[in-house]
Amino acid sequence: MKINYILAIIIIVLIGSCVSKTPTHTIEIKLNDTGRVFEGVGGVSAGASSELLVDYPEPYRSDILDYLFKPNFGASLQHLKVEIGADAVVVGAEASHARNMDELLNPKEEYYKRGYEYWLMKEAQIRNPEILFCALEWAIPAYLGGHWTEENAKYIIAFIKGAKKYWGIDMQYISPGKNESRISPEWLKEVFKPMMVKEGLGDVKILGPDNLGYYWETCDQMVDDPELAEVIDAVGYHYVCKHLPDMSHEEFAATENAKNCGASLWASEDWSMHDGSWKNAHILTGIFNKFYIRDRITALQIWCPVDSYYDNTGEWKSTGLMKADQPWSGYYEVSPAIWATAHITQFIEPGWRFLDNACGYFDQPSGGNFVTLTDPEKKDFSIIIYADSLQRNISIKVPENQKDKDLHVWHSNEQEQFVYQGIIKSTDGIADINLDANSIYSITTTTGQQKGLAKHQVPEVAEFPIAYEENFNAVDTGKNPRYFADIDGGFEVVGSNGRKVLEQQITENPIEWTFYEAFKPHDGPMTMLGDLSWTNYGASVDVQLPENGLEHARLLIRMDNSHSYLKGYTLKILSNGNWELLQQGRMILASGKIEIPKDRWVNLKLEAKGEVISAFIQDEMLKTIKNKYEKKGMVGLGCSWSKVKFDNLKIYPLK
Repeated sequence: MKINYILAIIIIVLIGSCVSKTPTHTIEIKLNDTGRVFEGVGGVSAGASSELLVDYPEPYRSDILDYLFKPNFGASLQHLKVEIGADAVVVGAEASHARNMDELLNPKEEYYKRGYEYWLMKEAQIRNPEILFCALEWAIPAYLGGHWTEENAKYIIAFIKGAKKYWGIDMQYISPGKNESRISPEWLKEVFKPMMVKEGLGDVKILGPDNLGYYWETCDQMVDDPELAEVIDAVGYHYVCKHLPDMSHEEFAATENAKNCGASLWASEDWSMHDGSWKNAHILTGIFNKFYIRDRITALQIWCPVDSYYDNTGEWKSTGLMKADQPWSGYYEVSPAIWATAHITQFIEPGWRFLDNACGYFDQPSGGNFVTLTDPEKKDFSIIIYADSLQRNISIKVPENQKDKDLHVWHSNEQEQFVYQGIIKSTDGIADINLDANSIYSITTTTGQQKGLAKHQVPEVAEFPIAYEENFNAVDTGKNPRYFADIDGGFEVVGSNGRKVLEQQITENPIEWTFYEAFKPHDGPMTMLGDLSWTNYGASVDVQLPENGLEHARLLIRMDNSHSYLKGYTLKILSNGNWELLQQGRMILASGKIEIPKDRWVNLKLEAKGEVISAFIQDEMLKTIKNKYEKKGMVGLGCSWSKVKFDNLKIYPLK
């Protein structure tokens, strides 16, 4: 009986020890260890992701920019890669710096003041003079003839030179390929690089191919082609742990040729989660660590730094490190992803070196992991830890000359992010710490980090004011009006017969970057504004049509989520007087013809109240129908690829 009792106690103790045992791991830091040089974490402003930010009122716009770029404050981004615009849909359209051959060959400052990417780079530079700049093409203007042409090489070079001449910005990297596509090695070697050298830009480094797919193929080509290897400085691929990131995904892991090709390896567009949740912020740190442990990737560029575009744009919503898509109210959101990024950028800087033997997985590649880096002088080190679903104990073996240094601990979890936990000391060269599950830790010998807080209280959320009028007279010529978001084409204010009007500038459909039409609006250029919650309202606008009878203008209401942007009702009028009332841009609900006035100006009006949809031209009702399918959404203006003018836009509620 006594023996059985003793055995029972032993069994209980053994079971208890197995159940309660917390995994332990030792991280030994050797400052002379080998490892690659860290090249930075940055953001990719592209696909019109920053288009509403420029419209934010101060001081909120500056507060947002501080959270993104100010060192030791928020995300503290170390790179900014921007789109080289082409007035063409990517997700939205971004303005070109040279809309025709004459503008390319005879540049003027006003061409380089279009859009917002140069402005964004300048604001980033003001906050962090050490920030690294890069640019990449998506679509291109039609007159260039193709991506792999001499004309396009000139177009990219003009973007680089314009950044310096008109904005005081030096581009450190250029990605001269076609976004998420293969690059032409022959064009790169024989056309682009020689032209860069000739123009005095030989020091600008080349990143390529910025591809999504055919992973690491360029590295295979570089191994076989020393001339190509000489040209490419960094090889970048998108979503190396899949889109959306999956810690267990191994299919796109860097090959041995990639690791040995002689170029840096970059995750040149990644993360791109669909909301600002902690879960999505947490995995950002996990993939950053894994990219180095598995792939020897030394730079991460995140699409996008700020979600500052309307929620019905493209396939994604709420995808940025932070959200700022209400310039009319000034409201914005600082997401946990800002602080997940801060766990990297506030603790290591470009030029620090990874310590390979102090980087690894706690157990399996899909789980917790850690990386350790030291500064160039080997005086300090930082450890970045992605803690998975297990609690753990870690022992840090510090170098002999670091034994007396304080180790500062910063921690984030779902409840609270970027919290200073205090100091731990080493005993006989060993510092122990318990890791909570589902957390991020940064452990460092450095100081100066902070969880920045804007000086100004964030305004309340507010709908776009539905009682809205815009006659464009107060807008500077050459500018896109406040709150307007171009989807395809380029809509800018011009002077016309003593007044200002909105005019669509692009007369040739640009050369697309993508092989599918999920982003492309039907029927030509379009711009939009408003609120997705709008239901019962009307919109009116004056349009001036060209004399060519095949050109047209469009007014859209109740534009809701749609990959092709046209879920809603459209009133379309052609230059010959033919008109159509359309659902989703394709289904004809009514049609007819009117007489076009001699001055070519026509007023279009659409109203929607419940299921009743009414269309008017020149205040004369054309048709009233009942249709229950398009229930809410924004206002849009569209036209053919022609210089159609718009004026006196009015949006008003219906009781």
